[in-house]
Amino acid sequence: MILKPETVFRQIRIWAFLSGVLLFLAPTPASAYEPWLEPMGARGLGLGGAVIASGTGSDALIANPAAMSLVRSYIWENYYHYNNKTSGHNGLTALVDSFKNERLAAGLFTSMGSAEPEDVATGTKLDEKLWRAGLALSLAFSEWLAIGVNGHYYNYELNGLPTGDVKEKFFTLDVGAIAKIGDMFSVGAVAYDLLSDHSDDRPYVFGAGVAARLFKNQLMLEVDGLIEGKKPWIRGGAEFFFAQGIVIRGGGSRREFLDQTFVSGGLGYITKGSSVEFSIQHQLDGDRATIVGLDLRFFIR
Repeated sequence: MILKPETVFRQIRIWAFLSGVLLFLAPTPASAYEPWLEPMGARGLGLGGAVIASGTGSDALIANPAAMSLVRSYIWENYYHYNNKTSGHNGLTALVDSFKNERLAAGLFTSMGSAEPEDVATGTKLDEKLWRAGLALSLAFSEWLAIGVNGHYYNYELNGLPTGDVKEKFFTLDVGAIAKIGDMFSVGAVAYDLLSDHSDDRPYVFGAGVAARLFKNQLMLEVDGLIEGKKPWIRGGAEFFFAQGIVIRGGGSRREFLDQTFVSGGLGYITKGSSVEFSIQHQLDGDRATIVGLDLRFFIR
């Protein structure tokens, strides 16, 4: 399956037009926003975030937009996450379509979040709010190679700081690639938040991952490695599918940039038309935060 040049240029023009609309609507960023404050869907959460090479649905939108081309599907996904330490609530709804066009996959999503983190200096509760919306596209050049982009707009507020409120509105871009190696392996690479300002406190983030599917896709293993500035972030996870449609997941991660270690697990029930998935992630150090996620997917095609 090789793309004709005219098809490639037509699809690139479509993406360029839509990205231009978002760039026109979005103001210049005041500063970069932490790209991982918003959790992934329940699957990614249960796998310790290790989905750069195997993400589907909203996990592909967050982790690697090129992964939308891994499987042909039309998914409507909704998730809710709760963080016990910040009283944080986060909800997302997303549509991902890689079914109607075998070469071009598209994803559209919006999410809202609120939290009450504690100011370290004063011990007072802050008011944090986030609204995010984006469009992702993945172009399959062949059956084994795809490249994707995710253009997303942030509206972020942090109120109650002694130094004054923080308000940021900006547009940024993630770029990723994924390659399938036979029926067993897939390799992904991604660069996050390429258009906003960066500093030592908010460095560029690059990542890569490899996933293996064993025992006729019954077992999936993935390991991801990311670099935040000069500091590594290692994530790993596994999921096992039972014949009854039940899937169990487990994973963990170590993030040197924030000196954090997490363990996670999850359970799901998947049918041909829908799935219900639950995951939990716990921080072993620091404030020992726990994130709980619930995900409902509908497989339209």
